[in-house]
Amino acid sequence: MLERDAEYKLLGMPDCVTLLTKYASVGCLLVGIALTTVLDPQQRAARKESNVRFISPDGMFAFEYPNSLIKCERDPKQSDWWIPARSCEAVIPVCSYASLTKDATVACIAYPAETLIGTNFEAAAFTVNKLDEATAEECLQVTEPHPATSHKEKVNGVTFDVFDVGGVAAGSFLDADAYRNFHQNRCYELDLRIAFVSIGALDPGTVKEFDYKDVHRSLKSVLNTFTFVK
Repeated sequence: MLERDAEYKLLGMPDCVTLLTKYASVGCLLVGIALTTVLDPQQRAARKESNVRFISPDGMFAFEYPNSLIKCERDPKQSDWWIPARSCEAVIPVCSYASLTKDATVACIAYPAETLIGTNFEAAAFTVNKLDEATAEECLQVTEPHPATSHKEKVNGVTFDVFDVGGVAAGSFLDADAYRNFHQNRCYELDLRIAFVSIGALDPGTVKEFDYKDVHRSLKSVLNTFTFVK
């Protein structure tokens, strides 16, 4: 009886080995899937943090921005309107420069407004503008939307005159700085523009105040990558 049992167990060993091999493979597969599941969020985060390089059509300047921000485009049906409008338009234009016209704007990178729903935020953007008709003297004078004095800041070794060009219109506020430099016989203006509604003008408890510092820091990080290529 014992011999038959031993024989039975011995004969069953290949099946046991097969089963162990089979389930070991399945186990490895499950571990692989688990690791992939763990790594995917990290890979997605890495993609979210990647930068996009923008080079002007004439190759004169370049800058980088994270792909979490939005590259605004001119509406082909209405050239003075930028899309997507939810992030690229406001009561006071953000895809613009100090005088509030939009025809000089070469590039507009906006903060994603959908991430701040339920706050007093309207829109915010970093823009690069070319003022073709401005002389070297005019480039360093800002009279619109109001006369402004400047201070100097360096961006990647280039000195810019920085003007406060913020304003108020129809209950909306604009916090804005214009960075100007006359380069290769042309006036360039880099703008940081943040439009919002006064929290005091809204019914208490209806909206929250957005994190201004976070928005400004995000756009300023784009400005800090700006370089003249030529």
